[in-house]
Amino acid sequence: MKPTALLLLVAGWCLGARGEPAPSQEQADLQAAGLVEAATLSQVQAGGDARQAMERLDQLFADLEAKYPHSAAVRDAHGDYLWSAERKQEAFTQWQEAEKLDGNNADICLHLGSCWLENGDTQRATGYFERAAALAPRDALLHFHLGNDLYLFRHQLATPREPETAVVDRALGELRTAAELEPLNAEYARGYADTFYSIPVAKWPDALKAWQHFYEISEDKNLASINLARVSLQMKDRAAARMYLDQVTRPDFQGLKRKLMAQAEGRYGD
Repeated sequence: MKPTALLLLVAGWCLGARGEPAPSQEQADLQAAGLVEAATLSQVQAGGDARQAMERLDQLFADLEAKYPHSAAVRDAHGDYLWSAERKQEAFTQWQEAEKLDGNNADICLHLGSCWLENGDTQRATGYFERAAALAPRDALLHFHLGNDLYLFRHQLATPREPETAVVDRALGELRTAAELEPLNAEYARGYADTFYSIPVAKWPDALKAWQHFYEISEDKNLASINLARVSLQMKDRAAARMYLDQVTRPDFQGLKRKLMAQAEGRYGD
Protein backbone atom coordinates (compact mmCIF):
# COMPACT_ATOMS: atom_id res chain seq x y z
CA MET A 1 0.00 0.00 0.00
CA LYS A 2 0.99 3.58 -0.43
CA PRO A 3 1.80 5.76 2.61
CA THR A 4 -1.51 6.69 4.22
CA ALA A 5 -3.28 9.83 3.14
CA LEU A 6 -2.95 10.99 6.73
CA LEU A 7 0.82 10.87 6.64
CA LEU A 8 0.87 12.53 3.25
CA LEU A 9 -1.23 15.35 4.64
CA VAL A 10 1.12 15.72 7.58
CA ALA A 11 3.98 16.07 5.10
CA GLY A 12 1.96 18.61 3.14
CA TRP A 13 1.42 20.68 6.30
CA CYS A 14 5.16 20.70 6.94
CA LEU A 15 5.75 22.00 3.42
CA GLY A 16 3.18 24.71 4.04
CA ALA A 17 5.19 25.93 7.00
CA ARG A 18 8.10 26.56 4.60
CA GLY A 19 6.17 28.95 2.37
CA GLU A 20 3.61 26.75 0.57
CA PRO A 21 -0.08 27.71 0.72
CA ALA A 22 -1.65 27.10 4.11
CA PRO A 23 -3.78 23.95 4.36
CA SER A 24 -7.56 24.15 4.44
CA GLN A 25 -9.42 23.48 7.67
CA GLU A 26 -10.23 20.00 6.40
CA GLN A 27 -6.55 19.28 5.73
CA ALA A 28 -5.63 20.66 9.15
CA ASP A 29 -8.22 18.40 10.78
CA LEU A 30 -6.88 15.40 8.88
CA GLN A 31 -3.37 16.34 9.95
CA ALA A 32 -4.48 16.39 13.56
CA ALA A 33 -6.20 13.03 13.08
CA GLY A 34 -3.00 11.62 11.64
CA LEU A 35 -1.05 12.71 14.68
CA VAL A 36 -3.64 11.14 16.99
CA GLU A 37 -3.57 7.93 14.96
CA ALA A 38 0.24 7.74 15.08
CA ALA A 39 0.28 8.38 18.83
CA THR A 40 -2.46 5.82 19.44
CA LEU A 41 -0.77 3.12 17.40
CA SER A 42 2.49 3.77 19.24
CA GLN A 43 0.62 3.38 22.52
CA VAL A 44 -0.89 0.09 21.37
CA GLN A 45 2.52 -1.20 20.27
CA ALA A 46 3.90 -0.29 23.69
CA GLY A 47 1.27 -2.48 25.36
CA GLY A 48 -1.54 0.03 25.82
CA ASP A 49 -5.26 -0.76 25.77
CA ALA A 50 -5.95 -1.49 22.10
CA ARG A 51 -9.73 -1.56 22.50
CA GLN A 52 -9.97 1.90 24.01
CA ALA A 53 -7.46 3.27 21.51
CA MET A 54 -9.47 1.96 18.56
CA GLU A 55 -12.69 3.32 20.02
CA ARG A 56 -11.13 6.77 20.24
CA LEU A 57 -10.01 6.61 16.63
CA ASP A 58 -13.39 5.32 15.47
CA GLN A 59 -15.07 8.28 17.17
CA LEU A 60 -12.53 10.70 15.72
CA PHE A 61 -13.26 9.55 12.16
CA ALA A 62 -17.00 9.52 12.80
CA ASP A 63 -16.75 13.14 13.85
CA LEU A 64 -14.72 14.01 10.74
CA GLU A 65 -17.26 12.32 8.47
CA ALA A 66 -20.08 14.24 10.15
CA LYS A 67 -18.17 17.50 9.72
CA TYR A 68 -17.14 16.81 6.10
CA PRO A 69 -19.89 14.55 4.66
CA HIS A 70 -18.81 15.18 1.07
CA SER A 71 -15.06 14.66 1.57
CA ALA A 72 -13.46 11.78 -0.30
CA ALA A 73 -10.18 12.53 1.50
CA VAL A 74 -11.74 11.86 4.91
CA ARG A 75 -13.24 8.57 3.72
CA ASP A 76 -9.95 7.60 2.10
CA ALA A 77 -8.01 8.33 5.29
CA HIS A 78 -10.52 6.37 7.35
CA GLY A 79 -10.13 3.43 4.99
CA ASP A 80 -6.35 3.58 5.35
CA TYR A 81 -6.65 3.42 9.12
CA LEU A 82 -9.11 0.51 9.03
CA TRP A 83 -6.96 -1.43 6.55
CA SER A 84 -3.85 -1.01 8.72
CA ALA A 85 -5.93 -2.21 11.69
CA GLU A 86 -6.80 -5.40 9.72
CA ARG A 87 -10.47 -4.35 9.49
CA LYS A 88 -10.40 -4.84 5.76
CA GLN A 89 -14.10 -5.20 5.02
CA GLU A 90 -14.79 -1.94 6.86
CA ALA A 91 -11.96 -0.30 4.91
CA PHE A 92 -13.54 -1.57 1.68
CA THR A 93 -16.82 0.10 2.63
CA GLN A 94 -15.08 3.41 3.32
CA TRP A 95 -13.24 3.35 -0.01
CA GLN A 96 -16.43 2.52 -1.88
CA GLU A 97 -18.02 5.60 -0.30
CA ALA A 98 -14.92 7.63 -1.19
CA GLU A 99 -15.22 6.54 -4.82
CA LYS A 100 -18.81 7.82 -4.94
CA LEU A 101 -17.49 11.21 -3.83
CA ASP A 102 -14.45 11.26 -6.12
CA GLY A 103 -14.33 8.59 -8.81
CA ASN A 104 -11.20 10.05 -10.40
CA ASN A 105 -8.89 9.72 -7.41
CA ALA A 106 -5.93 7.47 -8.22
CA ASP A 107 -5.23 6.51 -4.59
CA ILE A 108 -8.83 5.47 -4.02
CA CYS A 109 -8.71 3.34 -7.18
CA LEU A 110 -5.49 1.71 -5.95
CA HIS A 111 -7.07 0.94 -2.59
CA LEU A 112 -10.20 -0.54 -4.16
CA GLY A 113 -8.03 -2.66 -6.45
CA SER A 114 -6.26 -4.05 -3.38
CA CYS A 115 -9.64 -4.80 -1.79
CA TRP A 116 -10.95 -6.65 -4.83
CA LEU A 117 -7.69 -8.59 -5.00
CA GLU A 118 -8.11 -9.51 -1.33
CA ASN A 119 -11.62 -10.73 -2.19
CA GLY A 120 -10.31 -12.88 -5.03
CA ASP A 121 -11.74 -10.88 -7.93
CA THR A 122 -8.64 -10.55 -10.11
CA GLN A 123 -10.43 -9.06 -13.09
CA ARG A 124 -12.04 -6.25 -11.12
CA ALA A 125 -8.84 -5.60 -9.17
CA THR A 126 -6.89 -5.22 -12.41
CA GLY A 127 -9.48 -2.78 -13.72
CA TYR A 128 -8.97 -0.54 -10.71
CA PHE A 129 -5.19 -0.77 -10.93
CA GLU A 130 -5.42 0.23 -14.60
CA ARG A 131 -7.62 3.20 -13.71
CA ALA A 132 -5.20 4.29 -10.99
CA ALA A 133 -2.21 4.24 -13.33
CA ALA A 134 -4.15 6.10 -16.03
CA LEU A 135 -5.30 8.79 -13.58
CA ALA A 136 -1.75 9.43 -12.30
CA PRO A 137 0.58 8.42 -15.15
CA ARG A 138 3.65 9.94 -13.47
CA ASP A 139 3.21 7.91 -10.27
CA ALA A 140 5.73 5.06 -10.41
CA LEU A 141 4.12 3.09 -7.59
CA LEU A 142 0.84 2.81 -9.47
CA HIS A 143 2.60 1.37 -12.53
CA PHE A 144 4.55 -1.00 -10.27
CA HIS A 145 1.30 -2.25 -8.68
CA LEU A 146 -0.32 -2.74 -12.07
CA GLY A 147 2.75 -4.48 -13.52
CA ASN A 148 2.96 -6.90 -10.60
CA ASP A 149 -0.76 -7.62 -10.82
CA LEU A 150 -0.61 -8.34 -14.54
CA TYR A 151 2.44 -10.54 -14.13
CA LEU A 152 1.32 -12.53 -11.09
CA PHE A 153 -2.16 -13.20 -12.46
CA ARG A 154 -1.26 -13.51 -16.14
CA HIS A 155 -2.88 -16.96 -16.40
CA GLN A 156 -6.24 -15.77 -15.03
CA LEU A 157 -6.18 -12.54 -17.02
CA ALA A 158 -5.40 -14.14 -20.39
CA THR A 159 -8.26 -14.22 -22.91
CA PRO A 160 -8.60 -15.30 -26.55
CA ARG A 161 -8.24 -11.62 -27.52
CA GLU A 162 -5.28 -11.05 -25.18
CA PRO A 163 -3.22 -14.24 -24.74
CA GLU A 164 -0.78 -14.72 -21.89
CA THR A 165 2.18 -13.46 -23.91
CA ALA A 166 0.37 -10.15 -24.47
CA VAL A 167 -0.52 -9.85 -20.78
CA VAL A 168 3.14 -10.43 -19.88
CA ASP A 169 4.23 -7.80 -22.39
CA ARG A 170 1.89 -5.33 -20.72
CA ALA A 171 3.26 -6.30 -17.31
CA LEU A 172 6.83 -5.75 -18.46
CA GLY A 173 5.84 -2.39 -19.92
CA GLU A 174 4.30 -1.23 -16.64
CA LEU A 175 7.26 -2.43 -14.57
CA ARG A 176 9.68 -0.79 -16.98
CA THR A 177 7.70 2.46 -16.72
CA ALA A 178 7.92 2.37 -12.92
CA ALA A 179 11.68 1.87 -13.10
CA GLU A 180 12.04 4.69 -15.62
CA LEU A 181 9.92 7.11 -13.59
CA GLU A 182 12.04 6.47 -10.49
CA PRO A 183 15.41 5.45 -11.96
CA LEU A 184 17.14 5.36 -8.57
CA ASN A 185 14.57 3.06 -6.96
CA ALA A 186 16.30 -0.31 -6.58
CA GLU A 187 13.06 -2.12 -5.66
CA TYR A 188 11.43 -1.11 -8.94
CA ALA A 189 14.57 -1.96 -10.90
CA ARG A 190 14.79 -5.42 -9.35
CA GLY A 191 11.06 -6.07 -9.77
CA TYR A 192 11.39 -5.36 -13.48
CA ALA A 193 14.56 -7.42 -13.89
CA ASP A 194 13.25 -10.45 -11.99
CA THR A 195 10.30 -10.96 -14.33
CA PHE A 196 12.50 -11.96 -17.27
CA TYR A 197 13.25 -15.38 -15.79
CA SER A 198 9.75 -16.76 -16.21
CA ILE A 199 8.21 -15.00 -19.19
CA PRO A 200 6.91 -17.25 -21.99
CA VAL A 201 9.29 -15.84 -24.62
CA ALA A 202 12.86 -15.16 -23.51
CA LYS A 203 14.16 -11.59 -23.87
CA TRP A 204 17.69 -11.94 -22.55
CA PRO A 205 19.17 -8.73 -24.04
CA ASP A 206 16.45 -6.74 -22.27
CA ALA A 207 17.06 -8.73 -19.09
CA LEU A 208 20.77 -7.91 -19.27
CA LYS A 209 20.04 -4.18 -19.53
CA ALA A 210 17.62 -4.40 -16.61
CA TRP A 211 20.14 -6.13 -14.35
CA GLN A 212 22.89 -3.73 -15.43
CA HIS A 213 20.67 -0.85 -14.34
CA PHE A 214 20.05 -2.59 -11.01
CA TYR A 215 23.82 -3.03 -10.63
CA GLU A 216 24.37 0.69 -11.18
CA ILE A 217 21.90 1.88 -8.55
CA SER A 218 21.83 -0.89 -5.94
CA GLU A 219 24.14 -1.37 -2.99
CA ASP A 220 23.78 -5.15 -3.39
CA LYS A 221 26.40 -5.67 -6.08
CA ASN A 222 26.55 -9.39 -5.27
CA LEU A 223 22.90 -9.91 -6.14
CA ALA A 224 23.31 -7.89 -9.30
CA SER A 225 26.47 -9.74 -10.34
CA ILE A 226 25.04 -13.23 -9.79
CA ASN A 227 22.06 -12.33 -11.96
CA LEU A 228 24.20 -10.72 -14.62
CA ALA A 229 26.15 -13.98 -14.73
CA ARG A 230 22.96 -16.03 -15.08
CA VAL A 231 21.72 -13.87 -17.95
CA SER A 232 25.13 -13.88 -19.64
CA LEU A 233 25.10 -17.68 -19.62
CA GLN A 234 21.65 -17.68 -21.22
CA MET A 235 23.15 -15.47 -23.93
CA LYS A 236 26.11 -17.90 -24.34
CA ASP A 237 28.58 -15.25 -23.17
CA ARG A 238 30.79 -17.32 -20.87
CA ALA A 239 33.52 -14.71 -20.61
CA ALA A 240 31.10 -12.11 -19.28
CA ALA A 241 29.59 -14.67 -16.90
CA ARG A 242 33.05 -15.45 -15.43
CA MET A 243 33.74 -11.74 -15.03
CA TYR A 244 30.51 -11.17 -13.10
CA LEU A 245 30.99 -14.29 -10.99
CA ASP A 246 34.44 -13.10 -9.93
CA GLN A 247 32.67 -10.16 -8.27
CA VAL A 248 30.42 -12.38 -6.13
CA THR A 249 31.73 -12.62 -2.56
CA ARG A 250 28.61 -13.16 -0.40
CA PRO A 251 28.82 -16.48 1.48
CA ASP A 252 25.20 -17.41 0.78
CA PHE A 253 25.82 -17.14 -2.97
CA GLN A 254 28.85 -19.44 -3.07
CA GLY A 255 26.93 -22.63 -3.89
CA LEU A 256 25.16 -21.01 -6.84
CA LYS A 257 28.40 -19.29 -7.85
CA ARG A 258 30.19 -22.66 -8.11
CA LYS A 259 27.42 -24.14 -10.27
CA LEU A 260 27.36 -21.14 -12.58
CA MET A 261 31.14 -21.04 -12.78
CA ALA A 262 31.17 -24.68 -13.84
CA GLN A 263 28.88 -23.74 -16.73
CA ALA A 264 30.95 -20.66 -17.55
CA GLU A 265 34.11 -22.78 -17.71
CA GLY A 266 32.42 -25.48 -19.79
CA ARG A 267 32.83 -28.20 -17.17
CA TYR A 268 29.32 -29.49 -17.83
CA GLY A 269 26.53 -28.81 -20.25
CA ASP A 270 24.51 -25.59 -20.32
